[in-house]
Amino acid sequence: MTHPHKKGRTISDLPTEVLDIILTKLPFVDTIRSSAVCSSWNSATTQAPLCPQTPWLMLPSDQEHDFATRRFFNLAENKVYKMKNVFEGLGDDVWCVGSSHGWLVILDDEANPHLFNPFSRVQIQLPLFTNELANVNNLRKSFITKAILLADPSRSNDFVVVMIYDYDFASRLAFYKQGDKTWTKLVGANQDYCDIICHDNQLYALADNRSVEVWEFQSSPTKIMSIEPSILPKDVEKFPRNNNISTKFYLVKTSNDDVLFIERFIGNFVNAQGLVVDESYLLSSDDTQPLVCPYRTKMFFVFKLDFKQKRWEKMESLKDQSVFLGGNQSMSVSSHVFSECKPNSVCFTDDRWYEMDLDNLYGGHDLGLFNLDDESIKPFYPSDLEKIDPPPFWITPNPW
Repeated sequence: MTHPHKKGRTISDLPTEVLDIILTKLPFVDTIRSSAVCSSWNSATTQAPLCPQTPWLMLPSDQEHDFATRRFFNLAENKVYKMKNVFEGLGDDVWCVGSSHGWLVILDDEANPHLFNPFSRVQIQLPLFTNELANVNNLRKSFITKAILLADPSRSNDFVVVMIYDYDFASRLAFYKQGDKTWTKLVGANQDYCDIICHDNQLYALADNRSVEVWEFQSSPTKIMSIEPSILPKDVEKFPRNNNISTKFYLVKTSNDDVLFIERFIGNFVNAQGLVVDESYLLSSDDTQPLVCPYRTKMFFVFKLDFKQKRWEKMESLKDQSVFLGGNQSMSVSSHVFSECKPNSVCFTDDRWYEMDLDNLYGGHDLGLFNLDDESIKPFYPSDLEKIDPPPFWITPNPW
C-alpha cells in the first residue's frame, strides 16, 4: 500500500497562535533574531506584544573622538553591544533629555527636538521650541529637565510627549500631542516640578513640595488627582542637609503598583576617601591649583505613598524591587522576574547635566548601585573612561 506524498512542513508554517506565545516570551535580542527567520515571523514579531525587558544602559563610545558610536550594556547577558552611526544625520553632539517606551527624546546639534528609537532607527521630528518657552543659549543642557512619552509611537497613533522645562526660575510642564504644530504649556500645572512618569497612559507629576498630580490626556489634558502627602520630620533627619549636600527627587511606580518618592543625596565635593568636604577644602595655601573633588551620590531615602492617610511612609527595604533612576523615566522591576537585577537596590546614573562641563573631572562619574540593606554604593558597570560624556541613559529596548 502506498501513501500519498505529504509536503514537508517548515518553521514558517507554525500556527500563528503558537508563534505569538513564543514571541511574547522572548528577550529583546532573540526577538530581533526571530524577525530575520522568514517573512511570516517578521510580520508576527511586529504585531506580538513585547516580552517585559530589563533596561539597557546606553553609553558613549570607549574610543576618543568617536561621536557616532553608542554602546548598550545588556544587564541580562552582562554584555555590551556596539552600534555605529546611531544618530546619523543628527550631528556629532546629540543630547538626550529623556527615555521611555524604548524611545529617546533627543536634541540635535541645533537643539531641534526629535523622538528617536536607536534600535529601529525610526525618527520623528518634534516642533521647535518657541522663544516664549526657551532661552536658546541654554536649550541643550539646562532648559529641559526631563521628557517622557505617554505611549509607544510604534504602537499608537495618538502619543503624547511631556517635558519639564525651566522657565522664569521655575520648572514647568509642557506637552506635544501627535499632529500638533507647537508645544503647549500645561494649564493648571502651577507647581515647581521635579519628576514625571507615565503609568496606564496617565501622567504622574512630582513637585518639589513632594505633592503628586495625575493627569489624563484622552481629549484635553485634565488633572484628575492632586495630593500633598505629609512626611514625618524624623524620617528626613537621618542624613545631614547643608550647603555641601544637594538633593534630587524622583517619582517611581513599582511593578506591584506602589507609588514611591525617592530622595537622592549628592555630595557636592567628595574627596578621594569618599568624604563630603567643604569647598574651602579644595584650595589650601600650599596649592597653586585647586583640587577637583567631583560630586557623588552618597545616600537614597525611599518613601511609599499611603493614599488613605495622605502620607509618605519611610521604607527601610524595597524587598524584591530594583529601581532605575537618571534622565530616563524612573522605573522599577522585580528581581523575582528578572534574576539579573539586584533586589532592594537603586541603579542610578548622572543627571546633573548642567554641571558636567564645569571641569573635566568634576562631573560625568556619578553612577552606581545603591544597596538599601547596608547603604553601600558599588559600580554595576566597569568603565575605563575618565569621564562618561554624554551621560549614560537607561532605555528599555524596543525593536520597532
